Amino acid sequence: MNKIYLALALGAVFAACSTESASSANDKNNENGDFDKVSVVTGTMEDARDGKTYKTVTIKDQTWMAENLNYAIDNSSCVEGDSENCETFGRLYSWTAAMDSATTGCGYVVVCEAADSIAQPKVQGICPEGWHIPTDSEWDILIEVTGDADHAAQALKSKDVWTRDAGVDKYKFNVLPTGYRGEKGDYTQPETATFWASTEFIQTSANTDMYPTGKYSRNACARYIDRDISVKHRSYDKKTARSVRCIKD
Repeated sequence: MNKIYLALALGAVFAACSTESASSANDKNNENGDFDKVSVVTGTMEDARDGKTYKTVTIKDQTWMAENLNYAIDNSSCVEGDSENCETFGRLYSWTAAMDSATTGCGYVVVCEAADSIAQPKVQGICPEGWHIPTDSEWDILIEVTGDADHAAQALKSKDVWTRDAGVDKYKFNVLPTGYRGEKGDYTQPETATFWASTEFIQTSANTDMYPTGKYSRNACARYIDRDISVKHRSYDKKTARSVRCIKD
């Protein structure tokens, strides 16, 4: 299994995934499954590139795909390598593939300026026109609205497919257990879901011969959901393949 890199476990960082925080204001209600009522509007959109139609959901001020992206490109794959799984779970993408490295220049080790969530808040990547890869901050907003980091997974997970500890899908976000593809092509942790953010985990180095700018990035930020009710904030090796949810511009 690939090693998970947490912000506090890695040395000095120039910029990193934002710090996960959980509001306690709704804790008592959320523990009983009584989530705050927010505006939720469902719909659909068509990807003009391949004609696929996706469910969408507007949760308060954000509009998200309510399904994992299933746009076939290099460095993407179906769960367990089975093409039929793409219809249910969407595809798994390496971070550089999700960010459309040929266009953005986002790659492994090198720091990608396009992934700066402040200077470049909307990186289309492999999302359809009018949509983009969500930033770390946009994930923060979704999670805070849907129950905070300590409880949101229960509200976001689908009611079925999970073999244990299914969610209530309160906001029609429909998180499914996809697992991920490791660097060596192995599929693992089937009872989990991970979603990439466009934001990189950036580290600093005094070795300017190897890293001329003094910065490098092998990991990118992500949100991780398992059988727990919390949404975990982590960063993962960019070579691993994980799910993508696009958010509307």
